[in-house]
Amino acid sequence: MKPVMRISILGLLLAGVASTGSAQFAEDVLRFSQFGLGVGGRTLGMGTASVGVADDYSALFWNPAGLAQMRNYEFSAGISYHGYNNSTQFLGSKTASSDDVINLNNLGIVYPVPTVRGSLTFAFGFNRVANYTTNAEFSGYNSASSIIPTLMPDVNLYAMSQSELKDFLDNNIPYQLFLADTANGRLVTNLLGNVEQSVRVREGGGMNHWSFGGALDVAKDFSLGASVSVVSGSYSYIREYQESDVNNVYQKSPGDTFGEFDHFRLTSTINSSITGFNALFGLMYRKQGLYRIGFTVRTPTYYTIDETFSDEARSRFDPNEVPPASTLIDEYDIAFDGRTEYKVITPLKLTLGASLQLRDWLVLSGDAEYTDWREMKFDTPNADLESENRLIQTLYRPTVNLRGGAEVTLWEYGVKLRGGIALNPSPYEGDPPEFNQFYYTAGAGLQLDKDVWLNAGYALGNWKTFRDNYFGGSFPPSRTSENITTNSVNVTLSVRF
Repeated sequence: MKPVMRISILGLLLAGVASTGSAQFAEDVLRFSQFGLGVGGRTLGMGTASVGVADDYSALFWNPAGLAQMRNYEFSAGISYHGYNNSTQFLGSKTASSDDVINLNNLGIVYPVPTVRGSLTFAFGFNRVANYTTNAEFSGYNSASSIIPTLMPDVNLYAMSQSELKDFLDNNIPYQLFLADTANGRLVTNLLGNVEQSVRVREGGGMNHWSFGGALDVAKDFSLGASVSVVSGSYSYIREYQESDVNNVYQKSPGDTFGEFDHFRLTSTINSSITGFNALFGLMYRKQGLYRIGFTVRTPTYYTIDETFSDEARSRFDPNEVPPASTLIDEYDIAFDGRTEYKVITPLKLTLGASLQLRDWLVLSGDAEYTDWREMKFDTPNADLESENRLIQTLYRPTVNLRGGAEVTLWEYGVKLRGGIALNPSPYEGDPPEFNQFYYTAGAGLQLDKDVWLNAGYALGNWKTFRDNYFGGSFPPSRTSENITTNSVNVTLSVRF
């Protein structure tokens, strides 16, 4: 596998260059380009294979052409649970962590318009289409490297003017915390490894679609549909990083400009407000009682991300062995914060789906979704972000997500049983198969009244990944190996009238 740098620090390592400028990376675009497990309890139970089914409110998200099948009004409301579990291997130590969240998954209505023949149907509502809740915790003794050198750009200080030099040093975390000093026109440090490292990362937020769409029959058994969505969402990130001299390696020698290092802590936070828009176009051909074929084109989403960020750092030295600048305290603090705005364009998505009515009690469905992840990009003239756009061309690849499901109806009991599977290949070029995301799903529908259904779906997800805690280029990275397991539940109430 190519050495892809999946970083958890999200650009805040550039705090050593200026006052904590929040840099954006290709992974930021990827995050906002991916959807979760979609909308609807029934759909989740069938492996999210719905483009060729799409015969309820969830068609607004999966394939709006399917709305033309509906002849009754429908009200839909659903909630979802998302549990994220991470088993992290780091420097020989394994740590388990978990997080979960409950959200409103959908709330909307389907409105069919009476027609002489054919169908004309509209729908509008709210859909929660992505969830960013993740976590990671790990710790271990790193004899090979420290994060401190990565916070110190290798620049020629002699080439700077006095004002440039002052600004540079005033905004460099290691220098301000007496973890680095100047020598021969460079920043230098004696912290090169032999430290206990521990990290705690939490991400949160999600993406919402406020959608309006409709469908009409343009010929017998053939319908076209479209929906437009105003997108809103949020993303939060907090990372607590610590390094400690647990073995008392760093002793102060006569003439040293460094203190007797004991502990370093860096807390980085990001909070993003997300707005945007996209559209979904679909078609469906139906052979009553036999099969349905659907096809959708989801346009790129055009996002604007308004982001606030901060770094808070602290160094601690053994008492009476602090840097020569002061002998009165053994702890030093520094903090930076800022705000930025950037734009993102996600890739086009093409999906082909079909369903087969093998018996009046058995339905099979399947979807194939094509995405070329190399199409995502930052929409900006900024030179640094343009370099990230070029990097996207080499880091990512096209993928085809595969989804399949089955539904069995037990008419005499008013119950529907469902099962399915979904495969989302890793979008990274050269990733091994174990980095692909697999979801195994099950679900059931219970008829509460003639036109009232309660549908529940469950999905178990599993895959592996890694993250680079930091990357220094000339020494081994601080890297984790992670095994992710997710548990997702969606419960939806549908009322037709």
